[in-house]
Amino acid sequence: MKHTDASAPVFSLYYIAIDTEAGVTNAQFEQFVREKGCQIPCYPGWRWTLLRGLRGERAGQFLMLYEIENADLRDRYLRADGNLTALARQFWRDRPHAQQLLREWQQLGTFSALPTIYTDYRLLAENKKSTVIDGPRYRERPGEEPEARVIGIHNLALRPDVEAATFETFIAENYQRIEDYPDWKFRLLKGERGNRLDQYVVMMEIASLAALDVFYPEPDIATDQAAIFAKAHRDTKQMYEELKQLASFSGAPQIYTDYLAVAESQSCGNEQGV
Repeated sequence: MKHTDASAPVFSLYYIAIDTEAGVTNAQFEQFVREKGCQIPCYPGWRWTLLRGLRGERAGQFLMLYEIENADLRDRYLRADGNLTALARQFWRDRPHAQQLLREWQQLGTFSALPTIYTDYRLLAENKKSTVIDGPRYRERPGEEPEARVIGIHNLALRPDVEAATFETFIAENYQRIEDYPDWKFRLLKGERGNRLDQYVVMMEIASLAALDVFYPEPDIATDQAAIFAKAHRDTKQMYEELKQLASFSGAPQIYTDYLAVAESQSCGNEQGV
């Protein structure tokens, strides 16, 4: 099974590292991104969220999550080898102020450009019944606590002798059985270019840290609420048990990180520049 929906979004993950040798702290970097870096424009149809690892493999480290409307809009600006297209280079030449913001960013840490480790993922499946709606993953409002979503990145591995086509066919035929916890959303992604080719990721988007803690306040430690939900949705639990016959899934010893959104692009798809 191959995902053929040309309108499906593309997700790109870039590992970001701050310059700790120069004394840059997480708080300093995040403050810059929220106050100034968020004004760096995106290509049309692109948006990004800066994530900081909460727990798991990359706790305390940063990741840039790009959501791009479709593969065509990705390919207009980024070549398959990770380099910029001519249209992308012109985009930055037309925005000198953005180039200055990029230079300030790069004095604190890496940005989402080569040689940064990255992977472009295509969407294989998502739970469209989820209560998590499209919208900002990070938002600040005067006098209120910031709204910040949690993004769980769980790497899957196929079991011995399981073919990719078998696994992907199972997903295509069964993902509709998934009922997520309230304020959780399941997506299954497959790497198609970059550093983790042909690897699968479950990207769980959770509306808030509170919505995570209702069911999993600690890694791999489910609450009574999670158990009650599982009993009420036995077919979802059964579907996951069937999936585990083909591939690893959430939980130890799987490689995963739960990230918290700490900043988001504010100037995306701006054809006029900044």
